[in-house]
Amino acid sequence: MPIPIHDDDSQIRNGSNSASASATEHAYAFPALEHFRVQNIPPAAYYIPDFITLEEEEYLIRKIEESPQPKWKKVGTGRSFARVGGTMSKNGILLPEVLPDFLTSFPNIIERIESFLRVASSGKGKEKMQLDINQVLVNEYQPGQGISPHEDGSAFHPLVTTLSLGSHTVLDLHHYINPTCPSPPMIPSSPSSTAEGEGKTIAAIPMAHLLLMPRSLLILSSSLYTSHLHSIASRERDTIIRAPSDDSTEEEQVGVVISNTELLGDPDIVDALSKDGRLTAERGKRISLTFRKAEKVLKGGPAGVLGRSLGLKK
Repeated sequence: MPIPIHDDDSQIRNGSNSASASATEHAYAFPALEHFRVQNIPPAAYYIPDFITLEEEEYLIRKIEESPQPKWKKVGTGRSFARVGGTMSKNGILLPEVLPDFLTSFPNIIERIESFLRVASSGKGKEKMQLDINQVLVNEYQPGQGISPHEDGSAFHPLVTTLSLGSHTVLDLHHYINPTCPSPPMIPSSPSSTAEGEGKTIAAIPMAHLLLMPRSLLILSSSLYTSHLHSIASRERDTIIRAPSDDSTEEEQVGVVISNTELLGDPDIVDALSKDGRLTAERGKRISLTFRKAEKVLKGGPAGVLGRSLGLKK
């Protein structure tokens, strides 16, 4: 079972001066990042259960729902999203904006993530992970909504973290395949969100599935970020099954086998899979926060653009 990054007795629940446990104050309590690595998939994914408390989750959902409506946009599938910290230009440059207080003060999620990455990844002979978050992508999924296989692209540092709020989902991981070695089955890739993915072929069957529970943090890095894709299937419920055996019936094989069962930290799920071999869960409204670093940032922000257009010197 995973080691919690905080315990209930150390959590202080209310007020801007009472975040559950300052990441800086309790950095020494963070377990090694390797403890949270998802096994048997390309490097690297790390799954941390209960990264925030229930009270912090409720607070974040409330603040996000209070965000100005003009920031929110909808795509054809109905999924809503907003970018905080700035928008990206067509050339992949961040036009920076100030990050909202609910991410930088109480409960200070950004500092907690940064501190966790630095401390948990430290060790003899290891390079510390550092993200320097400057943009957060907020997605809202209603039951039945998903997102097609995509890359986040080279405009961002190849290390991202995603915090799940409100409901679970299943994240599918995909890989490109060589047309001369068509196994597993191939399908033509749909237009990718990044130029790097255009024209490549995506394996028809996801290579892995991850169950993301509310309040969990997922870290994607290295080749899993740079040369793989991720998606969420559009469905209203998920059926999780344990790995099928040779004598499994066809019915017992309907569902997905997840790669992070041992990291979930939820004995009810583990017990259900162990005893019954399957678990079906209805999706609710889910909000995801993806914390990332744009590699190129416009100096001076939008004000700098205005100043240069007016011929003003810095």
